[in-house]
Amino acid sequence: MTLNAIRCTLGCLADVAFPQGNFSVEVSPVPTIVVEGCIQVKFPVPTNENIEVLLSGNACYSEINSYDNKVKIKVLGLAEGKELFSLEDGAVSVNADLLSISFALLSRYEETREDKRDKYGRFSYSDSLADKYNLIEIPIVDEYALLLRKFVCNNFSAVSISPRKSNFIPTHDIDFLFRFQNFGKAVKTIAGDLLVRKSLRLSWKSLCAYIKSWRKVECDPYVSGMLDLLKVSVENNLYSKFYFKALSRGYDCSYNIFSSRTKRCIERLISAGKSVGLHGGLDSYSSADVFTSEKNNLQSVTNCEINSSRQHFLRFDVHSTPQIWQKCGIRHDSTLVFPEHEGFRCGTCHPYRLYDIDKDCVTDVVEHPLIAMDTTLFQYRSLTEEEAYASICRLYDRCFAVEGDFVLLWHNTTMFGELESWYRNVYLKFVEYVVES
Repeated sequence: MTLNAIRCTLGCLADVAFPQGNFSVEVSPVPTIVVEGCIQVKFPVPTNENIEVLLSGNACYSEINSYDNKVKIKVLGLAEGKELFSLEDGAVSVNADLLSISFALLSRYEETREDKRDKYGRFSYSDSLADKYNLIEIPIVDEYALLLRKFVCNNFSAVSISPRKSNFIPTHDIDFLFRFQNFGKAVKTIAGDLLVRKSLRLSWKSLCAYIKSWRKVECDPYVSGMLDLLKVSVENNLYSKFYFKALSRGYDCSYNIFSSRTKRCIERLISAGKSVGLHGGLDSYSSADVFTSEKNNLQSVTNCEINSSRQHFLRFDVHSTPQIWQKCGIRHDSTLVFPEHEGFRCGTCHPYRLYDIDKDCVTDVVEHPLIAMDTTLFQYRSLTEEEAYASICRLYDRCFAVEGDFVLLWHNTTMFGELESWYRNVYLKFVEYVVES
C-alpha cells in the first residue's frame, strides 16, 4: 500500500468512527488517526506480504464481537490472547491489520488481481474477498470503525460522538420505460403473454393497456409502475432516485430519451422533487465519449446538471469507470454491489470517495454503495419472497446499526405480471417495515 492509499483508508475509517470530523490523519512514521487534536490511534503498517496472503484467501483470522455484540467480526493478524485495541503511553494501539482488507474492499483493489470476468465484463462474487472470507453480510469497514469509536469513548471521557443519521434510499433504474414501445413491440408482447406465458387473462389485460397507453401514456404498465414507485416514495416521505438511460437509438436503446412521452415522464418526477440521474448504457462504463454523449442527452432533456449515475447491468471496471465518472463530472454513483449476491461489496454502507488505483489518488466521486437489487433476489439467487424479504430486512438492520445507508434498487418492471406479488410481498412490505422501525 502506498502512503496515499493508507491516508485514504485511514480517512474512510475515521469518517465513520468520528462523523463530526474532529480528527486528522498522519501516515508517517506509522499510520495514525489523531482525534480531538491529541488522542493518537496508531495502526500497524500494512505489508505487501499481508496483502498477498489476504487476496489469496488464505489469511488467518480471529473472530470477535461487533461493537453491539450482535454479530461476529473477522479480524486479520490479531495475536491469540490480544485485544483489538490497547492503551500504550496514552495512545491507542491497534493490534491487528485493519487497513489491508479495508483498502482492498473500498478501493476495489482486489479486482486488479483477478482477470476473470463474466459475460458482461464484471468481477464475480465467487472471486471476491467477500466470498472467500464470508463477509458479504457484514459491513466490515464500518464495524471496525464503530469498535474503534467505542474504545476511544470508553477510555477518553472528553470525547463525545453524535451518531450519524442513517437513511433508507430507494432507487429505480428505468431500463424499460414503456412496455409497448411501438406497434410491433406491442404485438410481440401481447402474443408472448398468450403463447409464451400462456395467459389469456394477461394477454387481454395487455391489449387493453396498449390501447389506453396511446391515449394516455400513464396507462402503459411500465410507466404506471414508475408512477406507483413515485407515489410510495411521496406518501412515505422517502428520498428516491430514478436513473434513466439516455440513448435515442442503437442496440441498447429501449426508449428514446428525446421523445415527448419520455420527457413527460421525467418532468413528473422532477416536479415531485425526486432526483433524476444517468443510467449509463452498456458501453458507457469503459468509454468516456459514450458516457459524455449520454450525459449530455439527459441534461438536454432535464435542463439541469446531471451529477449522479448508476451503470446499466452494474458494469464496472476499476481501471476505467471511476476515471470516466471523474472526467465527466459525476460526483455521486451507486453501482457497486455484486449482481449475484446482495450485501456489502465494498465493506461499507457509508458514502465514501472512490480511489483511482492507477493514479494513486482519491477521486471526487462519492460512492453510495448499493446494498440489494431486486433481480439479485429472484433471478440470480432464486430466493423465495419470504427469503428475499428476510434478507433485505437483515441487511437493513445491520446498515442502521453501523449508522450507514441502505440503498435498494427496485425496477419499475418488477411489479408487473408474475412479479406483481414480489412488489407487494417484498418491496411494499419492506417499505412498511422501514417506516415502522
